[in-house]
Amino acid sequence: MILKVIPVGPLSMNCSVIIDEDTGQSVVIDPGADLDAILKALEGTTPKYILATHGHIDHVGQVKGLKERLGVPFLVHKEDLFLLNDPIWKGFDLYVGADLPCPEPDDFLEEGMELSFGKIRLKVLHTPGHTPGHCCFYSEENLLIAGDLLFRGSVGRWDLPGGNLEDLKKSLRRVVLELPEDVRVITGHGEETTIGREKRFNPLLREILSR
Repeated sequence: MILKVIPVGPLSMNCSVIIDEDTGQSVVIDPGADLDAILKALEGTTPKYILATHGHIDHVGQVKGLKERLGVPFLVHKEDLFLLNDPIWKGFDLYVGADLPCPEPDDFLEEGMELSFGKIRLKVLHTPGHTPGHCCFYSEENLLIAGDLLFRGSVGRWDLPGGNLEDLKKSLRRVVLELPEDVRVITGHGEETTIGREKRFNPLLREILSR
């Protein structure tokens, strides 16, 4: 597995490109901005999916451009459809470099779904709270693409449209208790981390899980 994490846009949103070394097949997760940088990361690969952890425009802002260039399916959870073209704040779409309208999904992510490309399998974990349709992608090669659920030293917001603190608590509890501590966590923004590190050193996570 080759993983390329590309911070894109003014919010340094982490777009992930995962490549199967044997076949060259790839997926793009959260193409929020900087289309040219994402396309460069995909050079020499055969893209199979465009995936979104959730529907906020800083995570789906360049789905349109990628679909036009690559012609591959775009998947997001159906409960986040209402967010795909919502700027949240006036002018936020322009600020983050989103090219709207975001296309309609070709299919929907669902809990337990497995997405395969080459020998790589990504399992879909439905982890609502930041948004109702938020999903993480887990590979047994010790990798979690966590979107805006969990950060290094922090957790996802629940005060944006569709956010829910009780759901967030359940989703956080699920990933930190069910997944191995050495799992590498690619967060939606900022530095990567591990499950074990956040269990030990993330005060907000501990506070939320103790409530």
